[in-house]
Amino acid sequence: MPSVNATSDDIREHFKSQGASCTRLGSPFTGRLCAVLAELLTQETAFGAQVLGWQVDPRADALALRVCGGLQALSWEDAELAALYPPHQVADDEFTQRLGAWLHAYDSALIPWLDSAPQTNEVSRSGVLLGGLLHLADNVEIELLEIGSSAGLNLFPDCYAYDLGEGRSWGDGPVRIVTPWAGNLPPLNRQLRVVSRAGCDIAPIDLSDPAARMRLRAYVWPDQTARIARFEAAVAHATAAKPDIAQQGAAEFLEQRLADPVPQGRLRVIQHSIMWQYMPLAEQERAEAAIRAAGARGGARLAWLRLEADAQTGTAAILLTHFGQGETVELGRGDFHGRSAHWT
Repeated sequence: MPSVNATSDDIREHFKSQGASCTRLGSPFTGRLCAVLAELLTQETAFGAQVLGWQVDPRADALALRVCGGLQALSWEDAELAALYPPHQVADDEFTQRLGAWLHAYDSALIPWLDSAPQTNEVSRSGVLLGGLLHLADNVEIELLEIGSSAGLNLFPDCYAYDLGEGRSWGDGPVRIVTPWAGNLPPLNRQLRVVSRAGCDIAPIDLSDPAARMRLRAYVWPDQTARIARFEAAVAHATAAKPDIAQQGAAEFLEQRLADPVPQGRLRVIQHSIMWQYMPLAEQERAEAAIRAAGARGGARLAWLRLEADAQTGTAAILLTHFGQGETVELGRGDFHGRSAHWT
């Protein structure tokens, strides 16, 4: 549960912890940035005072990543700030000194970046979700519903090309996703027939809006060049495809969409990835109640697939509930950014 009245020491520790996580997830630059920010933030600026005075759980609010996103966006507008970012190499002392100066210079410009949580819409998570969908894709048409869709990049799992490691591949398309699989693999000989797709988000990203695309891109870590290229390709695909993303909370969306019966020969699949923890408890309970009520009405035609954090650190659980079978199965463990999956 979020803690109330986090201290400035809590905030600094959060930045350090987030930095360590970023480094583990393949972004040493963002790890370095967070660690230096932990030392540089000060009550002397309006922005620093707001960050250090954060009143609830900074981790749950992804506070450090809000700051990193704002700084990266500003670096695209200022060549001197951009000189601190990859591919440039800057010594530690110079990096710290110049970053401190920019925090003062962009004090007011950074404040709006604290107002909303980051949305990376990490498309590589489709490389994990694909495995769950293949378990379900046994001569059936799929109606795909996603909660926490952001820009909808993960609503097109059937449209991407996947490199699954050791010479394995699945699919063909303009977006190449590299997610090495290990363990007891899902059935790669199956095809996905997605006949409809729709999602929701409390703050959906309109990809036709250049400012919205820029904001989404700002949360992609700048030293991950392959991830950036993948993001750009997925955005281009989704912009052309125009996914149906409702501006709704998860519970309301599910209550409405699950009220309609599923046609014969189809399977309705609810999916989500690394978003459940960010919903208030009441919203979680209401959303799950809507899913389980729909499962009780027509279980054979409803499944619930998710990649979400649990008590085990380092990876997320890949869970599948097929209401026709009446049980939840942990299919395996997946990397939070979709970089790998191990199937049980």
